[in-house]
Amino acid sequence: MRFTLPALILLAAPFSLAAQVGGSGKAADPRVAAALKEIGVSYEVDDDQDYKLTLKVDEDGERTQIVYVISATEEYGNLEIREIWAPAFKTKGKLDANVAREMLRANDRLKLGAWRLYGDGDDQMAVYAVQIDAGADAEAMRSALEIVLRVADAEELEQTGKDDY
Repeated sequence: MRFTLPALILLAAPFSLAAQVGGSGKAADPRVAAALKEIGVSYEVDDDQDYKLTLKVDEDGERTQIVYVISATEEYGNLEIREIWAPAFKTKGKLDANVAREMLRANDRLKLGAWRLYGDGDDQMAVYAVQIDAGADAEAMRSALEIVLRVADAEELEQTGKDDY
């Protein structure tokens, strides 16, 4: 079934999107700290009150990946959603069409999360983002961190050959 824009608006009408439900944006969400502590992950809280993690990609720690767990949550109906994302690479000019096509294809294969492109013009960054239940337990958090870490780092290595993030 194909939906037109008015049908989509009607479908969304009974729901509201409320930014920063569980995490007020004024303080780091303590639910994240508890989950990270339980799985033994170190973090720092940035100026936005989000959790910034630098995780080892491999056992010897030669490659690392920065991952952000966002304190602010969003609500859709009865769902409270938290975002976890990691930068992969910055573009030099506009994103190459072949790279964009492959990232869209990857979105179909990867069943948790999706590629996003942030920024405009020549200043763009490809990030891999996952949305999970804001009250997810420690093991769900671990799984989400793992896929974000692996997918973003693999793309960073493929696109740049470096370990900037």
